[in-house]
Amino acid sequence: MTKPRVWMSNRKPASGEIVKVRAMVAHQMETGMRRRATGETIPRNIINTFTCELAGQRLFSWQLDTSVSPSPYLEFRFVASESGDLIMHWRDDQETDIEARERIDVVS
Repeated sequence: MTKPRVWMSNRKPASGEIVKVRAMVAHQMETGMRRRATGETIPRNIINTFTCELAGQRLFSWQLDTSVSPSPYLEFRFVASESGDLIMHWRDDQETDIEARERIDVVS
């Protein structure tokens, strides 16, 4: 697996500032509906959960399904209230874990 690509509008925001995050992870997202040339079904393997935490507090989580495209792209915003690590975590059907960690330093 390749490292997720993450862009943040500000890694040193003022307290109360809105931070915009864009993240993309490379993943084939096999739905279990395609077949190989031999006719056998390619097993389902999609990213099924995404969670995001800041300084140990969950910002949100997302349950993905088969209709999500390969290499899913996320864009979200949050209000910067404290410094800490922003941890984004993806998990697929084969229980492969992918993580991105970015430091946020809130300036008062």
